[in-house]
Amino acid sequence: MKKINWSGYKWITQEVWGQVHEDKKWCYYDETAVSVDSNEILHLLTHYNPNEFEIKGLKFTSPFGVGLISSEERFSHGLFEIECKLPKGKNLWPAFWVWGADSWPPEIDFFEAYTNKRGSYFSPSIWPPALWDVQTNIHYRTTGNKEGRSSIGAKPGWMGWKNPSKHFFKYECLWTPEFIEIKYNGKVVKVFDDIKIMADINSQKHRVIINNQLRHDGNEKQVSDFQIKSFKYTPLNKL
Repeated sequence: MKKINWSGYKWITQEVWGQVHEDKKWCYYDETAVSVDSNEILHLLTHYNPNEFEIKGLKFTSPFGVGLISSEERFSHGLFEIECKLPKGKNLWPAFWVWGADSWPPEIDFFEAYTNKRGSYFSPSIWPPALWDVQTNIHYRTTGNKEGRSSIGAKPGWMGWKNPSKHFFKYECLWTPEFIEIKYNGKVVKVFDDIKIMADINSQKHRVIINNQLRHDGNEKQVSDFQIKSFKYTPLNKL
């Protein structure tokens, strides 16, 4: 398992549970798809790089390697920030998120972005006002320990005319015991404060994940590059 030091934290280049998800066998977490350049910019790629795996006795070939980093440190309430330029390519799914270090759910998706079959994030809507298909979601436990999901902005907020795959944007999440506030380029796109769901979110510390992913129909032999200038975390008591 490859580890890197970046932005003052230690990261592994796969999920803590392994390299490939049994429901997403078309890609795997590939350490060769993760690098940090001389300017300390993190690069998370998707590329055609077949590898062999076995799950529950079934052997298969996963054709695409994708870049992912998972924090070794566990985080609680505070401000989470990255400055990044989204990758270019077809059928992509880059994301910045956290999930429970002891169990899943809970999960907070600060953003999940989606390109279509043409390779565009552009997806205009009148309400909520938006130009780009960049989403925020929360996963939480319901009665009986089942998973629930709350979309807290399918296309949350007006991001302006600048293409997020051509310009570096800042994405922020302020996580407090009472609410979650998400900002894109300094603009509040959603505040979430459901008491019951916040109790589940607050029940444990979380790991930070930043990844470049392929959607289920992502079968293009392309190279995409998700570039992240920095990650910053500020504990709530230091804000």
